[in-house]
Amino acid sequence: MGAFAAWFAVRWIGARLRIGAGDGSLVFAPFLERLGILQLLGVAVLAWVGLSREHDNYPALIALAVALAIGGVYCLCEGIMTRGKVDETGILFITPWGGRRDEAWRDLRSVHYRSWCGMYVLRFRSGSVIRVSVLLSGHGAVLRQLRARGQRV
Repeated sequence: MGAFAAWFAVRWIGARLRIGAGDGSLVFAPFLERLGILQLLGVAVLAWVGLSREHDNYPALIALAVALAIGGVYCLCEGIMTRGKVDETGILFITPWGGRRDEAWRDLRSVHYRSWCGMYVLRFRSGSVIRVSVLLSGHGAVLRQLRARGQRV
């Protein structure tokens, strides 16, 4: 029963993310921000445990806290700052790592799906690369635009 419930939940959430708000906007679902907050809370718990008790494993606690902190900051930045808009003319995509990219569909050169990380890689004539994650709410609008232009996605 648990496996069936998990399968159903993944299918339902995936369908909702594909559709998004229906206005062409691209944003990460709130779970990414919440994951970042949980990781940073984990850092706080590790710091409290490390400072409140005597341990033989300080290097392991520090390594785990640093890893959680890096992951938490990454998730928060990605979840809060990644935005986009897609329409019939092109795609506008803003990320904390790649900045702002505004590209027209007529300049699209190639599309590849990377299944190991769940993202579509769009390459444009200008050399710009836009990576659209399947975790972005509204990514179905990008797929519709690509299919309308003859891309196999």
